Amino acid sequence: MPDLSESWIRYLQAHRFRGIAVGGALVIVCDVAFGSARLVFPFSGGGSAIPLRHEIPLALAVIAVSGLGSAMDSLEETAAKGFRRVEIAGLVGAVSVAALLLVAAEALVSPVDTVLLLLRGLLIWVGLALLSGRVWGWRLSWILPLVTLFPLTYWQVDGLGRFRWWDWTDQPGSSAPCWGIAIGSLLAGGVAMALTPWRVIRLRRVFLRGR
Repeated sequence: MPDLSESWIRYLQAHRFRGIAVGGALVIVCDVAFGSARLVFPFSGGGSAIPLRHEIPLALAVIAVSGLGSAMDSLEETAAKGFRRVEIAGLVGAVSVAALLLVAAEALVSPVDTVLLLLRGLLIWVGLALLSGRVWGWRLSWILPLVTLFPLTYWQVDGLGRFRWWDWTDQPGSSAPCWGIAIGSLLAGGVAMALTPWRVIRLRRVFLRGR
C-alpha cells in the first residue's frame, strides 16, 4: 500500500498536480464571480453575446487533459500497461473532479438544464482536447477546443435566427443531437489516447504483414 501511495504521489508531482488544481480552482472562481457576464467575440456573426459560463467547461477540459503531459512525455509513451492504468485513472479523476466542481458552482445559481448543458460541453471539449493532445502533444491540448469557438460563435445561428442543432453551447441541455456529439467526441478522444506511438507502429506492422 505505501508503494502504491508513493507511486501516485510521484505521478501527480510529475504531472503538475498543484498547477492543475490551482488552475481549475481559479476557473471555478471566475465562473461563480463572472459566469453571468456576456461575451461578444469579434468574429461573432450576429454579434450575439454568449454567457461566460457556457465557455467555462472548455477551460476545465483543457486543464484536466493537459495533466497528461509531463517532462518525461517521450519516455511515458513507451510505458507498460500498469502506467497506462494509472494515466487513465488520473484523467478520469481529473475530469470527474472538474465535473463535480462545475455542478457545485452552478447548482445554486442555474437551472438543471443549464447544468446539463455545461456538463455536456465539458465532455465534448475533453474528447477534443484528447485528440489535440495525441496529435500535437498534451501541452497543446487546447488547439481543437479553441478552434471550436469560431463555428460556435460565427455560424451558431441559421438564417431564421435559430441556434443550429450542433451548437452545444446554446442548445438545451436535453438536446439529443448534442449529446450524440458528446458521446462521439469522448469515443474519438478515447481512441486517440489509446493509440500511443508504439501501438501505431504495431498496427502498421500487422497491416503490412496482412498485405
